[in-house]
Amino acid sequence: MIRLLPVLLLALTACSTAQTPAQDFEDTDPCSLLQSGDAGQMNGSPTRTDRSCDFPFDSLTVRLTLLNAKFADESQKLLSDGGYGAVIDGGQPGESDDRPLTSKCVDASGEVTCDAVVEVRDGQLVGLKVLQRSHDLNVVGQVTQGLAAKAMGRLPR
Repeated sequence: MIRLLPVLLLALTACSTAQTPAQDFEDTDPCSLLQSGDAGQMNGSPTRTDRSCDFPFDSLTVRLTLLNAKFADESQKLLSDGGYGAVIDGGQPGESDDRPLTSKCVDASGEVTCDAVVEVRDGQLVGLKVLQRSHDLNVVGQVTQGLAAKAMGRLPR
């Protein structure tokens, strides 16, 4: 029995320090999810505000936000105003983990803004707002999807 006690204590310690996916998501620094090179070089440092981070890339800016919300609700807001759905690979490199994404892009005087939301898990979302000088909604939409996939690949599992 005395030999089992240290093993039992070790097992209990290991179980109590393990984090659940919800805790990992809650503790994630949004500024850790994108890096220089993801959409060009960064012009300065990312700026964090609560659960959001602003990334100043060469030709575009990105606001990434970690949200606790229902994907269907956030998705519907974008779809009702002309958005579209897609699927991205949200896994780590070498893994396949398809995730639903909904986005909407608009062109206002040569600046395209794309809003997107991707589901991490039920009730956990990554939101993106990408702003780029361009007239091509499709190109900026593809950049937005690529950034969403990079952020998903860096989320703790």
